[in-house]
Amino acid sequence: MNYIERLNTLPATAQEKAWLEERLATLSEKEALVLGAAMLRSPPESAADAINHLLRLGDYEVCCPAGNYEELGRFYLRSETTISESLYPFTDLNRLGRNYEDAHPGLFVDNAYVCYPIEEPDLCYNGANLASCVDNDWSVKLKLASRHAPDGVWLRLPDYEELNDGKPDEIRIALDTLGVEHIDECTLLEAKCILPEIGDLTQQYDRISDLVYDGQNLGFVLDERGQGMHNFLELYAAALEYEDCSRLSAALDIAENLNRYDLVPMSGLWEYAEKDLKSQGISIPELAQSTFGFEEYAVELLEERGFSLSRNGSGYICKEQSQRFSEMSME
Repeated sequence: MNYIERLNTLPATAQEKAWLEERLATLSEKEALVLGAAMLRSPPESAADAINHLLRLGDYEVCCPAGNYEELGRFYLRSETTISESLYPFTDLNRLGRNYEDAHPGLFVDNAYVCYPIEEPDLCYNGANLASCVDNDWSVKLKLASRHAPDGVWLRLPDYEELNDGKPDEIRIALDTLGVEHIDECTLLEAKCILPEIGDLTQQYDRISDLVYDGQNLGFVLDERGQGMHNFLELYAAALEYEDCSRLSAALDIAENLNRYDLVPMSGLWEYAEKDLKSQGISIPELAQSTFGFEEYAVELLEERGFSLSRNGSGYICKEQSQRFSEMSME
């Protein structure tokens, strides 16, 4: 991949170079196709340009396999129409592929056609906000190898093929590169999880397909944010810490039962205390409010009710069962 090697020669600060090295180290096969098209369309002149390309990979659509106009025409018929394959011979596939290009401008890269974004996306990196340019829209990354590709290729989950009208996505593109039909025909070389608490994924599963299944589910959980649950990410992170979770399967179980946990962030201690006092019919006069330790009262109350301070000090968390037991003990 000469275009990836070229990124290392661009003018860059030490921080930008480190960011690029880390991001490119786990670039999936699908992402590599998109990055190639993006760089051919708009060659980067600096590391900042390259970072923006990498931050906008999700804005492109990949049609695969479709390495030429005829294959692109066939891809369109197969993925976007209900026309029977028996009618394909009566269609000028080459011309159809060119028509598709006119409707969806893009570029052929290797064995794929990469469609450009409908609208030119805004710049994400402005040269001063690198710390906020985080690659976090994934759940699990797997480096898989086969006899055809012994050095391995990266697969990024979740895969959206089933949710995208059956168009090949991360898994199918990776398997095609590996020259295999099924994920369990591969060898797992490395595995990474977006959740820092999770341990070595390579030791947690006997079959790669089971790991992919759980990685998919985690990805959808993170996408849905608990179906709009308030402070989902903060509560999920606190629950994982509370349970000392170190396995992906356990992390999924916690996500499915997240309503059993209650989190009071440090910023909400005053409100928690005030609400409890009101439930007792107690109202602190305005003149005395500045002298009353609302937060100290809240902390004592939370600890009595079985809450514990998270290790990072972001708030107090408790599990439903523990809280109920504590309240029964108090009674």
